[in-house]
Amino acid sequence: MNGDTKEKLKSLIKGNVSFDVPLAQYTSLGVGGRADALAFPQDEEDLREILQFAKERDIPYYVLGRGTNVIVRDGGLRGIVISLCRGFRRVRIIGREDDEVLVSAGAGVNLKDLVRFTGERNLTGLEAFTGIPGTVGGALAMNAGAFGSEMRDVVRSVAMMKETGSVTVKQREELRFDYRNLVLPKGSIILRGVLGVGEAKGEEIAAKVKSFQRLRFESQPWNVPTAGSIFKNPEGAPAGQLIDELGLKGYRIGAARISEKHGNFIVNEGDATAAEVLDLMAFIRDEVYGKRGIRLTPEVHIIGEE
Repeated sequence: MNGDTKEKLKSLIKGNVSFDVPLAQYTSLGVGGRADALAFPQDEEDLREILQFAKERDIPYYVLGRGTNVIVRDGGLRGIVISLCRGFRRVRIIGREDDEVLVSAGAGVNLKDLVRFTGERNLTGLEAFTGIPGTVGGALAMNAGAFGSEMRDVVRSVAMMKETGSVTVKQREELRFDYRNLVLPKGSIILRGVLGVGEAKGEEIAAKVKSFQRLRFESQPWNVPTAGSIFKNPEGAPAGQLIDELGLKGYRIGAARISEKHGNFIVNEGDATAAEVLDLMAFIRDEVYGKRGIRLTPEVHIIGEE
């Protein structure tokens, strides 16, 4: 990206734009090379300007939430990385429909903040998402789930911006959710979602949140760099169980290690590279397929250049 392109991009929006940014600082696993540009649009107008600029100059772009469920290769990302974490963080109650309260949440809202917002207003239905370290946009795009609940269970509509800059709203019946995925039109960016929740007593909600927090603490690594669950659960047995049964917990390549607490988590012990993480993933897949005949599919998105 030449100097003229950088200056023009920086002057386009109200939000911040940085260049040659190490993405390891913006991913939960702490690995990955540099991005040509990292932009934080403040609002839809900013985002539209970036998309039009990218289209005019044939520059690729990628949307990054809080960097969970993603592995950026060591070669980094060319083009513009867009983060909605600073500008799309509005949460509000917008009405009722039948016996539900409708909550609108921007794509940049942290899930933990959303759970806190609803809990403080005696609204229930999102407690299972407590502890998932992502944003609403990422959770919708990944159809995030935990403890038997998924985003598709609570979403009522999703607003998204197309590559052209136009905004469209799709109702639940128009959305196609798969396991850990929402099928989106190519190039579309989620702006916000409307979620349907119920009402309950505050102490009941707090008890649920505490219970889910305890379960997550007991079963998953915390306070260490991970990308969340590495593989999707195949039919028959959870990926973590398969990895555990093969005695792979604790196995490492370089500074990338399979968690002793949960076999489906890879931990960065401090200076792991993306290549080490990907080599460890390949080792796990080969072991599981060779000894159990089951092909594991990555749940994390793998992006960037070698």
